[in-house]
Amino acid sequence: MTLRSRWCMILTFLFLTVLTACSGSDDAAQQTNTGNPSGSGDFPNQPIQMIVSYSAGAATDTQARILAQYAVDVFGQPVVIVNMEGAGGSVGWNHFSKVDPNGYTIAAYNLPHVLSKPLVENTEYTPETFIPLANWGYDPVVFGVLPNSPYQTIDDLIEAAKSNPEKITIGNAGLYVGQHLAILMLEEEAGIKFQNIPFDGAADAQAALLGGTIDVQAGNLSDMYRLVDQVRILAVAAEERHKYLPDVPTFMERGYNVVMSTDRGVAAVDGTPPEVVERLTDGFLEIMNREDFQADMEQAGADLLIMGGEELQQEFEQRAKMIKDLLTRMGHVK
Repeated sequence: MTLRSRWCMILTFLFLTVLTACSGSDDAAQQTNTGNPSGSGDFPNQPIQMIVSYSAGAATDTQARILAQYAVDVFGQPVVIVNMEGAGGSVGWNHFSKVDPNGYTIAAYNLPHVLSKPLVENTEYTPETFIPLANWGYDPVVFGVLPNSPYQTIDDLIEAAKSNPEKITIGNAGLYVGQHLAILMLEEEAGIKFQNIPFDGAADAQAALLGGTIDVQAGNLSDMYRLVDQVRILAVAAEERHKYLPDVPTFMERGYNVVMSTDRGVAAVDGTPPEVVERLTDGFLEIMNREDFQADMEQAGADLLIMGGEELQQEFEQRAKMIKDLLTRMGHVK
């Protein structure tokens, strides 16, 4: 055998070896993809990020972190909180609308914010961006004033607003969040008009009230309740009196159909595979129904409203219709 022939045999052998290895890899990959087209059969196999569209320490962030503490027990992977605050939540949700729909980036949502803002602002997300997985929280709106305020009751406030249209200043955590919608509802119900002052968040609105630069604050009960020694709460936007404030009437008791809350939960982005949605939904509902999770939430002053699946989807749809009807009647949506 000549030297040239020997080199040809060696090169042929090497070529066939590489070709066989590549073919084997392709076959294995094809088998994997055939058995698991979405690549989600072992979901999750890496940490999950949860976008929280508010600052660290705010009510949504605090409650989301309690939820995340139990993730490893249920999912075998941690849930990592990523704060993206700004524009009343829209900065984080705009980012969320563009993430890969693989279940590894989810978002904490706030109702009615994710439903109302796309109706009146140029957001990159829509209500359809969110696949609601599980709702954990319910936080009714309350109206509060300083102890030395001339408004001793909600009736006092309404009568003063009738006599002084657009003179009484009322602060909230931002345009078209739950607190602002509660203000619009009371204005419609009572035939009054406040001077609405939106802030960048609940903390700023609270500071303005405590500093005496606004007359009234519409805030979440969980935030305002912590100020109960510094603030007089006039009414709760709930169907029944709240256990934390048994002596405070509801708006409905005073004859005004004002029921509004900030509800909190977790959502996947539109396009996430159904089996991943099911895994996330089941896992988060398992966490939410744990007694230790519920005890932690109660200690944080958070009310629970646990929903998932079709029930939660129906809640989204009903709330979306109610909000659109309200904003249309009030001239905010054409």
